[in-house]
Amino acid sequence: MPSKDSFKTERQPSPVEDSNPTVTGDGGEKRKNQDPVVVAAKTRVEQAEARTEQAEARTEQAKTRAESAETRTEQAEARTEQAKTRTEQAEVRTEQAETRTEQAETALENAVHPEGNLRRDVSARLHKEFPVAGIDDHAYPLEQLTSRQREILQLIAEGQNTKQIADILKVSPKTVEYHRMKLMAGLNLHDIPGLVRYAMRVGLIAPEC
Repeated sequence: MPSKDSFKTERQPSPVEDSNPTVTGDGGEKRKNQDPVVVAAKTRVEQAEARTEQAEARTEQAKTRAESAETRTEQAEARTEQAKTRTEQAEVRTEQAETRTEQAETALENAVHPEGNLRRDVSARLHKEFPVAGIDDHAYPLEQLTSRQREILQLIAEGQNTKQIADILKVSPKTVEYHRMKLMAGLNLHDIPGLVRYAMRVGLIAPEC
């Protein structure tokens, strides 16, 4: 008699199960990574990261160029200021040389024509002993001023400011300030109104009515 085991049949795999085998382990992960959608997305992310890095690099380069340009501008401005300072110093030295030349010419003239100097001494002495109303001792140092100082004194008395005087005489404002300082020291005056009053007294400008 056949045994119970002989009636048992082996279970055959269904066609559906056979056509979709389960893949596990490294093979499954590999197949997942080879999914076209995943690969495309990953590629786009990598491209975006690369573009971001390129943009950052360009930004850094632009920043470096801007800093270099700013440095060059500052250096150019510094050179301009240095050149301006040297020009002003040269103008002052030129004016000082002109002053010394005029003083030497005056001294030579006094040596050749001492009577002129004598007349000035006598006039100053008479003025001191017999002062004239409206004129003080500051009137007589006018002859000691250089031509440039007289020009600046007249322009100051006419109401021109430092920049305007510099433009008229084609010199720097510092040169004008230098001569104004020398004027005040030489005439023993301490302000612009004093210079104006002095210029009026010596006839450089007409007195105000």
